[in-house]
Amino acid sequence: MTGDAGQVALGSAALVSGGTAAVRAYEDAATAIGRLDGAACLADDGFRELLVLRCIATATGTSYPAMIALARPNGEGDESAGPPSVFAHALRDGAARARGGALPSLASLHELLRLEPPTSLAPAIDELLRDAHERTPPVLKAALAAQALRAASGDEHLAALAVPLVLCVGGATTDAWITLPHAVAIAVDAPDRPSLRSLFAALAREARAAERGLVAARELCATDETRVRDALGRAAYSALDVLALLRRDIVVTVPETARTLGLTPPTAGAAVARLVELGIAREVTGKARSRAFAYEGMVHALRPSAAG
Repeated sequence: MTGDAGQVALGSAALVSGGTAAVRAYEDAATAIGRLDGAACLADDGFRELLVLRCIATATGTSYPAMIALARPNGEGDESAGPPSVFAHALRDGAARARGGALPSLASLHELLRLEPPTSLAPAIDELLRDAHERTPPVLKAALAAQALRAASGDEHLAALAVPLVLCVGGATTDAWITLPHAVAIAVDAPDRPSLRSLFAALAREARAAERGLVAARELCATDETRVRDALGRAAYSALDVLALLRRDIVVTVPETARTLGLTPPTAGAAVARLVELGIAREVTGKARSRAFAYEGMVHALRPSAAG
């Protein structure tokens, strides 16, 4: 940490110092994030999981195939994507703590990302994160923390992790569904310190894009269900059950499908094959055995625009 970490402006004073444009940008971001959270809370499990995956991809520039792999417990599903990233584990673990009410700190952010503990405690950032001086609204606190962490550490992953955890523990979101995009996607006013206005604008864009993705994913699922009914006739029953499972789990294997749905492996395999023939499911391992099948269109609908 550098000396910049001690220059964190707290609470309403920081917002007011940004002028009317910053206040309006803050209100816009808070509204957009609230709308996203409302939509996400009403969404099915698979959609909420994809929002978390989208958050990971947004922060890290994770590729679209890797998003599919990250839907699997051990990163299976796409050999090119490799195992889940450190950031993915950090986000999930940190969000679980945030939902339990644990405030993030510099030490906890470093621990989650498996970084060496900070050499300087940077008390101003920790004071901001734990509301030592005043209770700061979570959207404002997230932007202030991101601004300070980027300027102080040069590690954009620290800022990207802090944002969803601050939003979650502060009640702005129910889970880690939104963060700032990778640094190259943010217009900055100085090389190392984006303005509050630009950070609010980025959060608002991300929230609206994620909400549009939810709508698109739901519409796709409804359309695909109709396609299965129209195309398969009596054979649609098992295929529809598999489609519902894909909608929940995003990536499945035939043995898992058979166990979960109480089908014989041949019946489950045939149902999966029908969805592949319709272009709804796609085999993502390239293997002859231990194959996994993804609901690719659903992931595509919720991917960040930069996620390949």
